[in-house]
Amino acid sequence: MVDDDRWTIRGLTAVLSGTPGLELLEPVSSGEEAIRAYRAFRPDVVLMDINMSPGISGIEATAAILRDDPDARVIALTTIAPGPGLVRVLEAGALAAVDKDASSYALIEMIRIAAAGDDPALLGGLAADVFISGNQDASVQTAVPRLTAVELETLQLICKGRSYDEIAESRSVSPATVKDHARHLREKLDAANLAQLVVKAVEYRFISS
Repeated sequence: MVDDDRWTIRGLTAVLSGTPGLELLEPVSSGEEAIRAYRAFRPDVVLMDINMSPGISGIEATAAILRDDPDARVIALTTIAPGPGLVRVLEAGALAAVDKDASSYALIEMIRIAAAGDDPALLGGLAADVFISGNQDASVQTAVPRLTAVELETLQLICKGRSYDEIAESRSVSPATVKDHARHLREKLDAANLAQLVVKAVEYRFISS
């Protein structure tokens, strides 16, 4: 857990302490400490504040952690009105974002899902936050990728935060087929993970606010 606000740290610690199956490491309050702590302990999931001062931001810390370990799982901690930093931390490799005021259940569920790997179930509400952040500019893109009807439907369901199993059931296909479509979408939209796929979907106007 990385945050420079002691009250946030206290609140999150109170929520997560004693949760079965979760073991908390000592919280840190800077990007530099986050990188050192990750290298020392290799936690399953990192909760990362986006804006910290002085020193490097959560965005830079996330990028550094992912350079060290491409399989690292970082969840960005956001505020009620996320700013442009949200898209930047997702571009740095964070798998998801969660509001610091999220319910205990939502926070714990997101941590457990992230611990198991990248999953569309992490993305509920993310597209709306990307729109709110104001950091979507289709003009920077040279050409809009062409998607098949199946790919577009799959992308829209991913952006709604539907799990692989839920998407598979709604389309009467196997979860493996859905994962193949998600992989093809990441290749077409040049997205390293599913969260980046949501950012690209917003930029290319494949979904609307």
